[in-house]
Amino acid sequence: MTAKFFLASVLALGLSGLAGHARAEPAPACQAPIKYRIGAIDPRFGISREDFRRDVEEAGKLWAGAAGRTLFSYDEKGPLEINLVYDSRQEATQKLIAVRDGVVEKLEEVDAIKSKLAPLQAQFRILDESYSAQEAAYRQAVHDYNKTVTQFNQMGGAPEGAYQQLGSQNLALRKQGEALEARKQELNRLTADMNELVRTHNALLERARAEANSVSGSDAAIEEGHYVRLGDDQRIEIYQYHSEAGLKVVLSHELGHALGIRHNANASSIMAALIRTERLALTADDMNGLSAACRLHQSVGQVAGNGDLTSILDQAR
Repeated sequence: MTAKFFLASVLALGLSGLAGHARAEPAPACQAPIKYRIGAIDPRFGISREDFRRDVEEAGKLWAGAAGRTLFSYDEKGPLEINLVYDSRQEATQKLIAVRDGVVEKLEEVDAIKSKLAPLQAQFRILDESYSAQEAAYRQAVHDYNKTVTQFNQMGGAPEGAYQQLGSQNLALRKQGEALEARKQELNRLTADMNELVRTHNALLERARAEANSVSGSDAAIEEGHYVRLGDDQRIEIYQYHSEAGLKVVLSHELGHALGIRHNANASSIMAALIRTERLALTADDMNGLSAACRLHQSVGQVAGNGDLTSILDQAR
């Protein structure tokens, strides 16, 4: 919705449309259902006429349920035409969605790398501690062996028994050295694997941050829809939405204007000047606008199908 999509200033779209909703005079529309038809649907929105019609019906039922009467009905020749108009606004929104999806995907990869890195680091610590202890013991054994050999050489040679024993020690030390070298290579491979994961992790994180920054910090709000009434002809044009839930809310907003309902100051309302909700639910302010436009006499808390409006208002995002 508008408040959730503040896009780059390159969109250079004014907000005059948001303040320029036509406001029909109250009464007739609420006494007899407004007949509407589905007009042009740009295929780049990726929604079928059937799905779009169902969304319009659901949006209209929101007001009808609150009023306790049918307020909108589909008619292929109805005077109210509802269109999906694709331009830079929806294009920008779709790019934004793609960027955000990309950021989410990269962050998921980052988390996956972290999960791979943790056991490798644990394995490395165990191997490194073991290698360090074994290497120290090996170096001491080599030192002791060389010292003994030097002593015997200074004495002119070692007796047969000592010579055989030193030979066995030499062989054992060589095998121990080979084992330590293999352990060292394993540690080096682990280090290389961890470093590669860290590099990939950091690169992904940097790309995610750059992409997130590319769509943040904007101060241009997008006009999502517009209701126009010229004589007997009425038209709703939807320019932008980022989810089906968002589309239904924008449709409900513009259908509200078709009933003659004005904007209200509640940011959580369907009829807020800048829509900030995806909840297809009316606030008390929306209900008061409906009552004023349609000259309903029920108190807000008694309107059929409305539920606990105070609770809805409190819970609205």
